[in-house]
Amino acid sequence: MSTSETLRERRRRETRTEIHATALRLAREHGFDGITVEMIAIGAGVSPRTFFNYFPSKEEAVVHGPTALPQAFVDDFAALGPARPGVVLDDLTRLLVRDLAETRPGREEFRTVFRLAHEHTAVQAALLTRFDRFQRSVAEAVALRLGKEPGDEVPSLIAALGLAAVRVGLERWAADDSPERDESALPYVERSLTLLRTFLTA
Repeated sequence: MSTSETLRERRRRETRTEIHATALRLAREHGFDGITVEMIAIGAGVSPRTFFNYFPSKEEAVVHGPTALPQAFVDDFAALGPARPGVVLDDLTRLLVRDLAETRPGREEFRTVFRLAHEHTAVQAALLTRFDRFQRSVAEAVALRLGKEPGDEVPSLIAALGLAAVRVGLERWAADDSPERDESALPYVERSLTLLRTFLTA
């Protein structure tokens, strides 16, 4: 929790997290089509009205997650100053690994979200919207460092490349059922990012 986070903000964050966790649990137990907003609200100990204060739909509740990089991370990244695109991409991969290490996503959570996205187009659309918001946040951080507009093609491309590698790593982590699997997503994401660097320097 941020030291500047107020008690009200902390409670809102905890309520949002509880609604999300309840939505995933109920989706695993009853199937996505078998759950309603009312069921999620009751399970999370809130009213349907309170549910809609946090999420516009059950799809959004299921795919909830970060949609932007922490501002402190963005500030550190931007402070490195302009550099060649390859250097910026390399620094960005380290930033994304740092962000992942901080958030520590749960494997079962990712497995459930990815499975539901594959099975239900509405969940897939909500997940892609979340990914798009996060990618725009990353592109804005890259643009800030390069002194370019957020919509410029160079920051957009650097952000897309870095996040594509992260997504591949997360999907491989979620799908890995081998006895030797790592419970942390970091090794999978780091491998994808290393492969990306190899491809770009070959």
